[in-house]
Amino acid sequence: MIPSLETGAKWWWMIDPYLFWSVVIMLLLGTTMVFSASMTTGIYAYRNAFYFLKDHIIGILLGLLGGALASFFPLQQLRKLSKAFLFLTLLLLVLVFVPGIGQQAGGSSRWLNLRISNFQPSEFAKLAIVFYMADALATYQNRIQDFWRGVIPFFIIVGIICLLVLIEPDLGTAIFLILLTFVMLFLGGSRITHLLLVWAILMPPGLFLLFVRGKEYWRDRLIAFLDPWKDPLGKGFHIIQSLIALGSGGIWGRGLGESRQKFFFLPDRHTDFIYAIIGEELGFLGTLAVLVLLGIILWRSWRIALNTHDEFGFLLAMGILSMIVLQAFINMGAVLRLLPVTGITFPLLSYGRSSLLVTLVSIGILFNIARSTGTEKEV
Repeated sequence: MIPSLETGAKWWWMIDPYLFWSVVIMLLLGTTMVFSASMTTGIYAYRNAFYFLKDHIIGILLGLLGGALASFFPLQQLRKLSKAFLFLTLLLLVLVFVPGIGQQAGGSSRWLNLRISNFQPSEFAKLAIVFYMADALATYQNRIQDFWRGVIPFFIIVGIICLLVLIEPDLGTAIFLILLTFVMLFLGGSRITHLLLVWAILMPPGLFLLFVRGKEYWRDRLIAFLDPWKDPLGKGFHIIQSLIALGSGGIWGRGLGESRQKFFFLPDRHTDFIYAIIGEELGFLGTLAVLVLLGIILWRSWRIALNTHDEFGFLLAMGILSMIVLQAFINMGAVLRLLPVTGITFPLLSYGRSSLLVTLVSIGILFNIARSTGTEKEV
C-alpha cells in the first residue's frame, strides 16, 4: 500500500523516535566503517576502493524501502502470511542447491543468484521463524505447556530448516536458529524443564556432528577459541588479529581510516570482524558507543513489546528484539574471544545486503507494532 502525505506525517509522530535515530546513527557508523575496513580488499580484488561501499549502500536503500513498506502494511494481514513466509523460506533454502539458481562461494552454497543481486535465504529464515512462532504461540496458547504438542512440533519444523542450512554448510546460522527457537518458546510460556529436556536431547547428536561428521574448519574454530596461540598463523589467526586490533586502539583509537589490521592482517574485516576495526580506529569509546546504541535499540524495542496489548504483537516484537541483540552479542563474543567464531555478522554495522534487508524490514515491523499501539491509544 502506498501511504498518502497525511498518513506519512501521522506515521512520523507515531513511531518511536529513539529507536528511529539509533538505527539511523548505527547505519551511518556502519557505512563509514565498512568503507574504511573494505577499501584495501576493494582495491586489491576489484581495483575499486568503493566496490563494497556501493553494495552496502544499495543494501541499505533496499532495506529502508522494505522497512518502510513493512511499517505500513496491516499487521494482521502480515500475520496471515506467516505460514507462507515459512514455506517460502524452505523453498528458497532448497533452491540454493539448484544449478543455475544457487551460487557457490568459498565452498558453500548459501546464495541465490538473482542476476541483479545475490540473496542469502538463511538470513530470511531468521525473520520467518520469528513470524511463524509468534503467530503459532499466540494462536495455540493452550498447547504451549504440553511437551509433545507445544514444543516438539516447533523443533521439527526448525530442525528441517537447520538441516538445509547445515548442508550449505553454515553451522553458525543453524545454531543461531535453534537458539532463537528456544528464546521464542521461553517467551511464549514453555516450561523450563521441557526446554532443558530438548537441550539434553540435542546435545549428543550436536557433539557427534561437530567432532565426528562435521567440517574440519568447524572443529578448527573451536580449537582456536580454546587456545588461539597454539597455532597463531593458522587456526588462531582470526582471533589473534582481532584482539590485536582491539588492543592497539586503546581508549581513543588510531583515528578514522588509520587501521593497520585492515591491510590483510585481519580477515573478514568488513563483515564478521567489523567491531574489531571499530575498536582499532575509534578505540574503546567507539566500541562503547556501539553498545550504547544497541542498548537504546533493546530498550525501545522492549518498550514497544510491553505497550502492545496483543499477544502476537508482543511475541513478534520480542522475537525481533532477540534476533537483533542475540546476533550482535554473538558477533561481539567472537571478536572478543568470549565465543568461538560463528560467521554471524553484526546487524546494521556489517557489510551484507541480505542481512541489512532482513534487519531493516524487521525494524520496520517494530515501527508497525508501535504505530498500531499508538492508534489504539488515540482511540
